[in-house]
This record gives sequence, structure tokens and C-alpha cells, in this order.
Amino acid sequence: MKSIEKIKLKNFKRFKTLELEFNQEINILIGDNESGKSSILSAINLVLSGSVNKIESVGLESLFNSEVINNFLKSDKKIEELPTLTIEVYLNEQNNEELNGNSNSDKKMCDGLKLECIPNDLLSKEIKEILQQPETIFPFEYYTIRFTTFQGDGFTGYRRYQNIFLLIIPK
Repeated sequence: MKSIEKIKLKNFKRFKTLELEFNQEINILIGDNESGKSSILSAINLVLSGSVNKIESVGLESLFNSEVINNFLKSDKKIEELPTLTIEVYLNEQNNEELNGNSNSDKKMCDGLKLECIPNDLLSKEIKEILQQPETIFPFEYYTIRFTTFQGDGFTGYRRYQNIFLLIIPK
């Protein structure tokens, strides 16, 4: 059965880090309000969508972990220490060589998709200038949104690699 094996989040919404393994058959997320259930589903949806427009319409400022951003702004604000956001979706039984590789945080050969929000290296001069300001605002607009397969190739929403059925039952 084609399914999600695992998801790893870094600096996404309420999670500084999260690694969650899934059962092949059925998975139920249970928790209090504001515990992150919807955030996990949102992360999966964002990666599988491959849509930069979807990320931009939500806004990076609402996707990044606010504590990580605030801690950065209170620090020395070195460009090398700018936080990044990563969502990795590990897939099983895809039989698609385009998805298979070790371009993931586990450095493990497997199938999967990744979303990264990282500072744009081409704009490092502008980012440094912003970070030197006394009342610094976080430079979200200088970030690059990148969707890649675990093979390391880019992908967009025009090519769907996985169809997921999510059933959400409110309390």
C-alpha cells in the first residue's frame, strides 16, 4: 500500500522539531486543542501540494515557529544563524525512482518529498543590512521556498506524487 511512512518537521508552527512515524493502515491524531494536530495535516498538505503560491498565500510568518524567530531577533542576528523551516515526508512503496534518494535529514535511501524555506543566498547583502538595523524585522521576504524529492530534484504541484485521503473528525 502506498502511504506516508514518517514526517519530520523543523521550525514549523508550534514545533521546533517533530518526528512522527505512521502506521500503514490507519492513523488517528488525538490531542487537546492547539496541540498541533491540524499543523501536522497542514504540513503534509503543503509538501504534497508542491505549490509556492500556497506557501506565499499563507505567509512564511505564520508557518515558522514564532519562538525560534523571536530568539533569533534577540540574538546577535548573524546571517549564518538565520532559522530555516523544513518539512520532510517519507513515503513507502512508491516504486518511483524520481522520489528515491538520500537528500533528507536521515541521509537514508528512501522515497520522499521535502519542503525547505531558507534564506536566499543571492540576497545575502540585503539580508545583512536588514539584520544590522536596531529595530530588525525578520526578513521573511528574502527567503526561498524550495520543493525537492529525496533524489534532490525540484518538483511543483503540476506533478502529483501522492494522493492522500484525510478524514478529520472534530471533537
